[in-house]
Amino acid sequence: MLIKEHFGDPGALTRQFPYMKATFPWKGDDFIITPQVLANPDNGYHGVERLAMAYHQAGAWQLAGEYWLIAAGWRRNRMDASDERHVAALQFVLRHVEYNRALAEWKKKKRSRSAMPYPEQFGLSDGMSPHDT
Repeated sequence: MLIKEHFGDPGALTRQFPYMKATFPWKGDDFIITPQVLANPDNGYHGVERLAMAYHQAGAWQLAGEYWLIAAGWRRNRMDASDERHVAALQFVLRHVEYNRALAEWKKKKRSRSAMPYPEQFGLSDGMSPHDT
């Protein structure tokens, strides 16, 4: 109702954004996060990975795992499977999915600190990013 009151027909507003136009080059079933991600579909998953890392650092491990999974799916759909760097980056992202899921489970079950999962158990180390692979 507010959109209609201030902008008229909702189509008038949405037509202003390139990613809402019929001519926008949609690619498969990529997940839509923000207009910034859509503005550059070739590397939009980097933005999703940054969000995943931010949630991970904030201790929102369940949410971080979901974002890592979205990034993995997006990478998989866009990557060149013959490029070893792409394959390594996808594997890196999937390790983050598993790590964050393990952390979320640890938190949910309120296990002791000694039972906490560590990055090394998942082939990760501090300071790594998918861009390092």
